[in-house]
Amino acid sequence: MGRGLVVFLLTLAGTGAPRAEPPVPAADPRSASFDSPLGQSVRYLVERIEVRGNRKTETGLILRELGISPGDVLTPDDVRVRAASLRLRSLGFFLDVNLGVVPSTRRGVVVLVVEVEERGTVVLNQLSLGTSEATLLWGGLDLTETNLFGRGIALGGGFVASTTPTVPEAKAGRAFTVRAAGPPRRSGLLLSGDLTYASGSEFFQAFGPGDDVDPSKWRAVNVRRLGGTLTAGGQLSRTARFLAQGHLESIDAELPDIRTRDLGEAQASPIDFQIYPGHSRLASLAAIVEFDTRSDPVLPARGRRISISAEVGLPVLGSSYTYAKGVATSAFYWPAFRDHVVSVHGFAGAIFGDTPFFNRFFIADLNFLLPPRALGLNFSTLPTRNFLGTNIVDKRYESFAGRVLVEYAVPLWRRGGFVYRGDAFATFGIFGLAGLDDLRVRETSLGQALPLDLTADLGIRLDTYIGIFTLSIGNGLGRIPF
Repeated sequence: MGRGLVVFLLTLAGTGAPRAEPPVPAADPRSASFDSPLGQSVRYLVERIEVRGNRKTETGLILRELGISPGDVLTPDDVRVRAASLRLRSLGFFLDVNLGVVPSTRRGVVVLVVEVEERGTVVLNQLSLGTSEATLLWGGLDLTETNLFGRGIALGGGFVASTTPTVPEAKAGRAFTVRAAGPPRRSGLLLSGDLTYASGSEFFQAFGPGDDVDPSKWRAVNVRRLGGTLTAGGQLSRTARFLAQGHLESIDAELPDIRTRDLGEAQASPIDFQIYPGHSRLASLAAIVEFDTRSDPVLPARGRRISISAEVGLPVLGSSYTYAKGVATSAFYWPAFRDHVVSVHGFAGAIFGDTPFFNRFFIADLNFLLPPRALGLNFSTLPTRNFLGTNIVDKRYESFAGRVLVEYAVPLWRRGGFVYRGDAFATFGIFGLAGLDDLRVRETSLGQALPLDLTADLGIRLDTYIGIFTLSIGNGLGRIPF
């Protein structure tokens, strides 16, 4: 337990000056900030646009994302003003964005002032460090420069490595990834891509009940994967975008000698390894639609984000697997008491057909209290806690998944040097993970047959110069044997 305590303390943190207002002469009725009631019925003819505060980000990039041009006529409640602020904030380059006007030399004509406060753009996406009954230690790092040369180019990469798991026939895990994304072009085209190599083991139970985490009762499937994704898309509106995605990877899988699970009492069942032995390929096409009106991409106080994706893998694309996969995610934010924020988060996914285990829904992706995957590799045999006493204790990779979370966040501070902002939060939710047989074939009551469980988390979320850090109970418990 001493080893677990040390890792717990090391891994409790997990990943991924007041602003200057534009000068507005108070005595001049032709001058007003968009946030001021002075100009609520005023119409502004924009003579030119002036950008302030951008030390790293190119002015041209800001003007391109603004969506407002000289010669436009605006009012303080013009939807283009709010949309421009949302678009600039959603880039992730700025802590704050403020739009205002100052009078020009001609009456009724103004200069639109866009004042930005930049944030750090080298982001720590994930810090992986943990231990489990099956793997003594694993760790890794994932970084991205989100605004290379101030041009909106994103370039990043990461790695993860582990000791050799104690599961029979398992091998040490290794994974590496690189990715790049170009800036939005004048045509609105968005381009990005990634390349990933992963080599490691996935664990399947060969003896005993589902809640037995003893590594000697599990067996390993050793898998090597090399593949990449290319994504292209564009803006449908100021708050919506469409993406098309192509994915291709080569897979080599080595199955264990034991391929039947001993259930005890002279009962056994074949193990579904959810992958083809030897060499295979995964090729797919996906379409994604996203809607985003959040007030901030990091710690939003209001707005919503909705993403819907549809993916297909077909032999005509070169895939050894034929399947259809749909995923929908949503998050809604509302201001509450003082500056507190209440949010509701939803997730639903379904897969029909045959796809490898790593492309299915994983129990630790739904439950905060389990060790998360790192670059697609899993290092634990730990099942869910099963607070509701259902058969979810046997579920790991499945075809149907859903989750609903409610979160309450309380701001602790804003703008403090390296740590920009900090929120205390409490999250509670329910999730489900099932195969097709769970939904149509059952021997118990519907309440017990539905594989459901509870999840929760409590902690502090920090928005820092190098990204978001979460210090929470779930983050700690998910990374130690417990």
